[in-house]
Amino acid sequence: MTLNKFWEFLLSFENEYCKYRKRIMNRYSLTAAETDILMFLANNPCYDTAAEVSKIRHIPKSQVSLSVKSLCEKGLLESGHTQGNRKSIHLVVTDNAEPVVRYGRKVQAEFSKVIFDGFTKEETDEFEKLHMKMADNIEKSTEPKAEEKE
Repeated sequence: MTLNKFWEFLLSFENEYCKYRKRIMNRYSLTAAETDILMFLANNPCYDTAAEVSKIRHIPKSQVSLSVKSLCEKGLLESGHTQGNRKSIHLVVTDNAEPVVRYGRKVQAEFSKVIFDGFTKEETDEFEKLHMKMADNIEKSTEPKAEEKE
């Protein structure tokens, strides 16, 4: 696969997902960033700070901050400090967000079904294995080299 073909694939993937995400946005009057952040936190409770959301989802910190504030005002998120750590603010999806999260997961499952249509279990397992290998390669390439550290 050429790099151009790969970029075309990534863009078509993203464009298709945007159609699904828009259903969540429209139903619950959320922005794209609010939807992405809420679903990320619901699906990945081990990453519960704005800094982690920004780093992992590649959403600018300022946009995460505005979206978190809005989600808190809407009663979908709560933020607070953990005992003994006044530096990091931890985010928790509230019970009020349950209908949004349930619908969001349904929409995400529909999207997954579309993109993996016709795949065997072995093929989806292989896709995941290759995807993780690519992610590891990217992670390794972003680590500072010995000569860059000096």
